[in-house]
Amino acid sequence: MSVTVSDLLDESALGLCALTRHCRAGDRSISWVSTTELPDPLPFLRGGELVLSTGMLERTDAEWRRLVHRLAELPVAALCFGTGLVHRSVPGAVVEAAEEAGLALVSSPVEVPFVQISHWVAERIFAEQYDAVRAAVTLQDELVRELTSGHGFRGLLRRLHQQLGAGALAVVDPAGLVLSRFPASSAWPDAPQGRQVDEAGTAVPVSVDDVPVAWLCTQRPAEQRELLSFATSILGLEAARHQAVLTGRRELLGQLLEDVVHRTVSEGEARRRLSSYGISAEAQHAVVVARIVGDAGRLRTLPWTLRPLLEREGDRLPTALIDDTVTVLVPEGADAEASAHTVAGHLAMVDPHVQVGVSEARRGVPGLRTGYFEARQWARSGPGVHRASPLSITGLLMGNLELPLQDLGRTVLAPLLRYDEEHHAELTATLRTYLAHDCAPAATAKALTLHRNSLRYRLRLVEQLTGRDLGRLANRMELWLALSALEAGGEGGAGAVSGP
Repeated sequence: MSVTVSDLLDESALGLCALTRHCRAGDRSISWVSTTELPDPLPFLRGGELVLSTGMLERTDAEWRRLVHRLAELPVAALCFGTGLVHRSVPGAVVEAAEEAGLALVSSPVEVPFVQISHWVAERIFAEQYDAVRAAVTLQDELVRELTSGHGFRGLLRRLHQQLGAGALAVVDPAGLVLSRFPASSAWPDAPQGRQVDEAGTAVPVSVDDVPVAWLCTQRPAEQRELLSFATSILGLEAARHQAVLTGRRELLGQLLEDVVHRTVSEGEARRRLSSYGISAEAQHAVVVARIVGDAGRLRTLPWTLRPLLEREGDRLPTALIDDTVTVLVPEGADAEASAHTVAGHLAMVDPHVQVGVSEARRGVPGLRTGYFEARQWARSGPGVHRASPLSITGLLMGNLELPLQDLGRTVLAPLLRYDEEHHAELTATLRTYLAHDCAPAATAKALTLHRNSLRYRLRLVEQLTGRDLGRLANRMELWLALSALEAGGEGGAGAVSGP
């Protein structure tokens, strides 16, 4: 409770006397005390003060009325007029003006110095602030205990609901989906992005690494914004803590998958270790690989799967982190494409242009290997979700980054790449088109809008620079593989090489 004018009058030691009927009307809270004898004290007042004055400055009745009305308009909490020093009693013009303006006017006897009144008010304001701080700290401790105990996020929402009195509460993700609510029976419809909370309510972001990962919302305006801000801070810290644990699990599974797909463990050992994660090598699995461009560290720090963190659960499907990718194993019976779209939606927080590939479902450890390379190859098709067609042998070779094909490809094509760069030529593109059109000169010239003589000149130059005869199938195959290797590594320009 704040210090009021009524509290002041009820303190007998101060000997104050109410002079207008407004002294006990309403809740006249005192924010501070200001002693002044200035001609115009208004520029130095902020409102809510108890103004103390002895009326030392001589004023006409009109000047007193003008000052009293201005104090009432600010408004101040009250005007305390000290008597017995300059004035025997409060001037009648002051009393009349205060009654007319609605100002609380009290008188103070000369025996009670203004400093005594100031100390009395200050002590109670400080005591009130101390009580408020202590209550806030106690409540904050309770919120932390609710969150870190077995009650988790729901316990925190329940305690906030009791304290705020702002209706139902919910934690809402950036897309507007409700992740948790209290009371559980409250009607809180999912909303599209940007409409996380009704206009009448309050929404405060829950941030991790300065990125809003969710919103804490109330149905009605919440006056205790400091409490909401504290709640979102500890929500963010708790989400980051659980994210660190979840990241550790995902990276361990990622190390296992790398061992499996790159055959650094035997098939029997792979089966045994997979089973420890609840993954049956006998069952069919589709593989989803999501690739981000940019800071891969955000995959590990941002809680892009917030609902499992709220519910204190792990990933619903086996999920692994490998470098800049997220790999999900989708068991038989689950919708792999739907899972891929869910992963893409989650990772949009990390990279809005996330690239996701989905493999065919296959059985056994060899099936996991093939599915992984298949999904990873299709994840390189660009932003969005890409469902794989059956993987070609060449595609599998290109997807296996353990093979040195990219380095070999750059070595084979180095003379062409260097010549194109130095002379602004298009020998590499010409070779790619020639191979893609089954080495047919007419079709190649038409595709390049090039005269046949010019095409023949370019192809002879390619043979001279690479030292390979394009008339031989083995040389064509080597050059085709070299171009495919560069394209698998994101080099060599656009366009796929479809055949030797």
